[in-house]
Amino acid sequence: MIHPHGNALVDRTVDSTQSDRLRESFEDRVTVTLDRNLLFDVHNLARGVYSPLEGFLGRNDFLKVVNDVTLESGVPWPLPIVLDVSTELADDIEPGERIGLRRPDGTPVGVLDADSIYRYNEAATCEQLFGTTSDDHPGVRAIRAKEPFLVGGSIRAFADALPRNGSHDLTPKETRVLFKKRGWDTIVGFQTRNAPHRAHEYLQKSALEHVDGLFVQPKIGEKKPGDYTNEAILRGYESLMDHYYPADSVALSMFKSRMMYAGPREAVFDSIVRKNYGCTHFIIGRDHAGVGNYYGDFEAQDLFEAVGNIGIEPLYYHYAFYCRQCDGIVSEKICPHDGEHHLEPSGTALRETLAGGESPPPELMRPEVAETVLGLDQLFVDE
Repeated sequence: MIHPHGNALVDRTVDSTQSDRLRESFEDRVTVTLDRNLLFDVHNLARGVYSPLEGFLGRNDFLKVVNDVTLESGVPWPLPIVLDVSTELADDIEPGERIGLRRPDGTPVGVLDADSIYRYNEAATCEQLFGTTSDDHPGVRAIRAKEPFLVGGSIRAFADALPRNGSHDLTPKETRVLFKKRGWDTIVGFQTRNAPHRAHEYLQKSALEHVDGLFVQPKIGEKKPGDYTNEAILRGYESLMDHYYPADSVALSMFKSRMMYAGPREAVFDSIVRKNYGCTHFIIGRDHAGVGNYYGDFEAQDLFEAVGNIGIEPLYYHYAFYCRQCDGIVSEKICPHDGEHHLEPSGTALRETLAGGESPPPELMRPEVAETVLGLDQLFVDE
């Protein structure tokens, strides 16, 4: 099976005996209460999803990631995983000090051994990560909303305090066991933040022709208003797989993380995460993790070439659509017909149709998927 990024799957969890010992002195420590996104980061750090990271980035690693797309060790890494704290908290933390980490409800979830407390250039960071400093970009707004100081250091998480969200919430250790039991040597990963339409189905099945298994893993976390809810994405994929995929060739899981809309950088990040889950291949389509017009359609592919071999094979796909003349879902690469014959799977148009309580054309979305998501209490993220 493919090696994790950095060659070792990180495990920063502690058992009940160790966690009881660490909890005994918890109230005597400076503690940070995590929001939902940071709690997801702690989960991913502890379970090896972010291997080789063992904690939140210190200053040197932060600067290398932002400016050079690598960790200080030289291992490729495109997005900073950071813990932000207020000025008041930063004043209370000294390098070398152990601090407590709490879940949003105040429950202790782990500890962090602080090795650095630092500030950063907000505008320069946004420009490097997103190619813009405009507040119209949701990733820029997320950076600007952070507290002014960052704390770096390795973590230890209490295994019994890490949240699990149903049968689709799998760790890299678990998926690697699953793939091995199914006899999959080659696995293609697919990242999505949308309910499935037929163009996505086309990409997935085209890739599945060349590997043993397909691992569909929606990103489940904070998204911008107007995106599909987490339930809509998962329920939509359950319906699609029940009716149109061979059960022994596909697996559905979730990646608990916020969308950063970092385009090319997020494409590389998403592929590294799936490598840690055990995937050997990763699908990169048009404008991966994009938003608005901030990135070129195939800019992610250019960054993959610039970063070099990261140990997982990217599969590049052109834009897919329904062609009336071909009578099926095709791509620009294989369809000879003019655009007047094409039915485009516009994400905006599909969402508008569903928001109006109607099913999209069956050429673009399977009727079973449309029926499933239209039956939910909430289909889209609120403003």
